Amino acid sequence: MAEPAEARVAPAGPAGRQEIYIGGIPNGISKDVIRELFKSYGGVAKLNVIRSRRKTAPSYAFVRLRAGGSEVLEKAVKELDGCEVGGKAIRVQKRRPPAEGKRRQRIPKAKHDQVGNGIQPAWYPPGAEAKSRGAKKKVYLFKQEFNPMFYVPRRIANVPNELIVAVNDFHFAMMNDLPRNEFYYNALKEVINADSTIVEIGLGSGLLSMICGKLGAKHITGIEASKPLSHLAQKNITNNGLQNKINVVNAMSTEVEAKQLRHGRVDILVSEILGTLLLSENALQFNADAKRLLKPKSGHVIPRLGTQYVTLIESRKLDLITSSKGWNGLDFSSFNKLKDTASLLFTKELGCRLCTLEPKNISHRLPIIEVDFAQDDPNTVDPIKVVRTKALEDGVIHAAVFSWEVYSDVSKKFKMSTHWEDTIDNFQRDMQWGQGIQLLEDPDFGDNKNAPVPLEVKKGDVLIVELKIAEGGSMMQCVVRRVQVQEIEQKVRLAPKHDAPSSSGEAKATD
Repeated sequence: MAEPAEARVAPAGPAGRQEIYIGGIPNGISKDVIRELFKSYGGVAKLNVIRSRRKTAPSYAFVRLRAGGSEVLEKAVKELDGCEVGGKAIRVQKRRPPAEGKRRQRIPKAKHDQVGNGIQPAWYPPGAEAKSRGAKKKVYLFKQEFNPMFYVPRRIANVPNELIVAVNDFHFAMMNDLPRNEFYYNALKEVINADSTIVEIGLGSGLLSMICGKLGAKHITGIEASKPLSHLAQKNITNNGLQNKINVVNAMSTEVEAKQLRHGRVDILVSEILGTLLLSENALQFNADAKRLLKPKSGHVIPRLGTQYVTLIESRKLDLITSSKGWNGLDFSSFNKLKDTASLLFTKELGCRLCTLEPKNISHRLPIIEVDFAQDDPNTVDPIKVVRTKALEDGVIHAAVFSWEVYSDVSKKFKMSTHWEDTIDNFQRDMQWGQGIQLLEDPDFGDNKNAPVPLEVKKGDVLIVELKIAEGGSMMQCVVRRVQVQEIEQKVRLAPKHDAPSSSGEAKATD
């Protein structure tokens, strides 16, 4: 699969501050890992990682070194190009300087070439043509993915590969997720009237903007970062006779100013920038910035609230496809040494739906992040969350499952979720969002060099669930420790009667 970008043209800057392009970064790799790569070359002064929405597609990044000049930069490129990160070889190149006479110039804020609120997005959607990124990227056509002798239909041969991948990977499933469409229809119907003006962040197919148009809104501005996708949305809008109500803007929402909107600040801000994790597409950052476009006090944000949950499960079928078993007297257990209990995957990457693996909940569904998209920003997300709960059944905790709920308003009148229990009859939702899943082991035996030790529990065991949350909620890891009932009873018996209650600050789940 071709990556979404090649080495790009670098913006003008001081001599010796040229940037490095890194391609082919596995999506689970954190910024800290990338910084560590360049530690021996003077360290990183600036790092911008652009992550793909597709969990199986690679990410890429731009790095600016702290010091050392061109010699150090050349050395870093030479020594790091082709090295393995997360089991994959990465590409490391110098970011090409601008052609003579084509330096970028500062232009008024009313133009799109400047970030509207001065923020640099932490995530860009597939195919983004954002001018705030500083350069025009090389476009890979779909036909370039094939051997020249293979047949590729003309209708898609010269279309950007990213667009074909995005549409076929999740847009079809998303558009056909009928309960999702009804959630937005019902939520918007509550607040739209004949005078309503609206901005949609992430226009995509144009569906949500067209719902607003059909509900009688006065005017809608649909903002879409991908140029090919914005053209496609415009065709959908025209085909439905709504071209006079909906204005399509090809830009990142961070590049748009209120004075560029036909009626100035708007009444309603609507978006669907939700990923497998509630915040994996940086919805908090984009909504916090886009409030510039919303009328103060009277504006509505849809969805308004969201909650990220984690649930501990047992699944014998999941264990069958994630660990090796003996057969006919043969022992394959040495393979279990390589079992990955550190990464958080999209259930689709397992090749099946979670509901087909007969999961059994060993814990209650535990809320770990609660956000108000109209009030909060990424800084409100704590990097560590500790929850105390109890095992509901005897069994083995095979995995932590991540799912979310979003709500139409503060009263939570309408709800949409990705809980596996709620998607049993919604195949489309599992194919576009699904759930996040992380395999687990007993961390008390984490230094065992032979194989991970299963996390066995008895009903009533106290479980300490620690969540490590990075990059504003877009990356997470779960560690679960068991405290047996007998241990707690012994501590209670030995504890002095005058001891005060614990003030550890741990959040407790409702049992």
